[in-house]
Amino acid sequence: MRYRREFDIVECQEVYPPSEDTFLLLEALEVSSDEAVLEMGPGTGLITCHLAACAASVVAADINPKAVKCTDANLRRNRLPGEVRMSDLFQNVPERFDVIVFNPPYCPGTERDRLALSWAGGPKGVEVTARFLADAPEHLLPDGRIIILLSTEMEAQALEEALRPFRRTVLGRRRLFFEELWVEELRPLD
Repeated sequence: MRYRREFDIVECQEVYPPSEDTFLLLEALEVSSDEAVLEMGPGTGLITCHLAACAASVVAADINPKAVKCTDANLRRNRLPGEVRMSDLFQNVPERFDVIVFNPPYCPGTERDRLALSWAGGPKGVEVTARFLADAPEHLLPDGRIIILLSTEMEAQALEEALRPFRRTVLGRRRLFFEELWVEELRPLD
């Protein structure tokens, strides 16, 4: 089921704001009312709010404590259920989910301040994504799937290597001035 609704979202300092990548991911996203969903790296929580409005349950996890507070505040502001946790990827997320959504940091860079953590994906732009993809299958329920945003900013060979263990379906694509973004649904091959 697709859910379209306007939400009252407050942007917070040192938190990645909704941008073109957020909106592309949102357009491609489909979840059912009986699915348990994890959003990794929610930023302000716009996608978390959409998920909370249509999924059975939603957990959001972010490494940035300000993003955790911002997402939680936006869920409460919109009177939506959901749990928000501070976590470096799956560090504080032991459960399994039907769907895991991630708009990863994908720009090449190694900066470590709070805001940079939302866009600096490592020297090749894919290191955070590779760590996530290595652990994500252990957090999927049977027949579970990952919905992830990817970018031409990521080093292609390293990205292909990280994606090798998955069956891939492209759900949406957008060309911007300096890059191309796309959303893929991933299902573990084994």
